Amino acid sequence: MNILLIQYKMIGDVLTSTIIAEQLKIIYPNAQIHYLISKTALAVVEGNTAIDKFICVNNNEFDSWRGIIMLARKLKKNNYSISIDAYGKNNSALLSRLVGAVQRIGYKKWFAPWTYTTAIKNSPDPAIYKTGLSLGSRMLLTTPLTNEVKWNLLPKIYLTDTEKLDSKKWLSENGLDLNLPITMVSALGSSKDKTLPLSYMAQIVDHLVQMTSSQMLFNYLPSQKDEAYKIYDACLPETQKHIFIKAITPSLRDYIKVLYHCTTVIGNEGGAINMGKALDIPSFSIFSPWINKRSWNAGEDGKKHITVHLKEVKPELYGTKKASAFKKQAQELYQKFQPELMTDQLKTFVEENY
Repeated sequence: MNILLIQYKMIGDVLTSTIIAEQLKIIYPNAQIHYLISKTALAVVEGNTAIDKFICVNNNEFDSWRGIIMLARKLKKNNYSISIDAYGKNNSALLSRLVGAVQRIGYKKWFAPWTYTTAIKNSPDPAIYKTGLSLGSRMLLTTPLTNEVKWNLLPKIYLTDTEKLDSKKWLSENGLDLNLPITMVSALGSSKDKTLPLSYMAQIVDHLVQMTSSQMLFNYLPSQKDEAYKIYDACLPETQKHIFIKAITPSLRDYIKVLYHCTTVIGNEGGAINMGKALDIPSFSIFSPWINKRSWNAGEDGKKHITVHLKEVKPELYGTKKASAFKKQAQELYQKFQPELMTDQLKTFVEENY
């Protein structure tokens, strides 16, 4: 049988939804799993052994009704028995309907009666899922297919031996010593309201270098170069000697290949951290004050994976409200998340992973 899994974007979501494919292969080991994603997200999932075919589309194909109709005509030829819409938007729901799979599974939304044969109601409470809302809600989509859901499945990234060797060479060419610790720093978040103040991040990098003498790599987008250099400039001169600020990978896949060789990944919670987890790299994540931590803290064990959140150290700032209610106050709350509030957790992380 052929099964269509839809998770158009974002990159972190595309990676996370691979656990659905893993579960499908357990239920139907001989099925062909086709994964529909954005072309820009392929780098995080290529080589995944649970996925038999990637259907990579661009905005022109996915963001208009005409594009969806044309795409559906192409995919209908695959005669899908099952489709699972993990993206859960109007366009992905319409695509699921038009492709014509016998069983169409998606989340319970206003359009569900017209697009899916099975609509799953998601719980707003992450506590009901053993691995948090981001993972648990996806595994929920497989419950109509099996009574034995593997709730503890985690996303994985797969690299070839050649890729691992190539990235070793890249690190050496950029002056890093593979016999010494290497730390990847998620220096900036995907937006300002997901980015720790730059001076605070500099202090954390200072503290980490003082404790570990690790070699530091910064992960940031080309558009964030000025902000990344502001962090570098705010670091102590001795720290700057440990930062390879000009060692920037040319692509997302190249970043993943280099990350594989890092001792740890630390910094702003987001895609860079989640990719590290998928490579089984120890992580220290700093959550934005307005993000509900329990949704995305999969794997947290207080040792290999540690997360910190302002609400845990200053609960009086939140009262009885959820963190998500404070998005507009993100910058104000970030100023209260001083680096010294993370010192104990960072020390524990260093003792466990360096």
